[in-house]
Amino acid sequence: MATLLQVAQKLGDLVSVKAPKKTGNLRRQLKTANTGRKILGGMNSAQAEKQIIEDLKTGTFTFEFDIDVAPDGAEYGQWWNSPTISKTVSKGKTRNIPGGINFGEKAYNDPGFQRILDEYVEKLGEKVAASIAKTIDKELK
Repeated sequence: MATLLQVAQKLGDLVSVKAPKKTGNLRRQLKTANTGRKILGGMNSAQAEKQIIEDLKTGTFTFEFDIDVAPDGAEYGQWWNSPTISKTVSKGKTRNIPGGINFGEKAYNDPGFQRILDEYVEKLGEKVAASIAKTIDKELK
């Protein structure tokens, strides 16, 4: 099973792969800016899982992946990720249309990423169920 950090790293890798080609250093900057740990807000897998389990105590359950589509040195990535910002991109006046538009969303919706995310969520559910069972057992004793 992949850890949450590995899931986030897969997303970061896909962001740079799905980004448009021939756009200067955008792909390289995306790869640098979107490491697994940065996507998880600076946390490692254990810290992120602990936060999720703490959140469950309040009745919520969320994953937050912070993807930087306009990293330092390649701020123009925002125009490729949201073509409504740039008429040149939205009207298809470049060589990268349509493959590079909305690369962040395409990375997230990639079947390979969705598969490992689903596997992770399933395993996390098993961990949470085991934790609840352990708590109940302690209370019953």
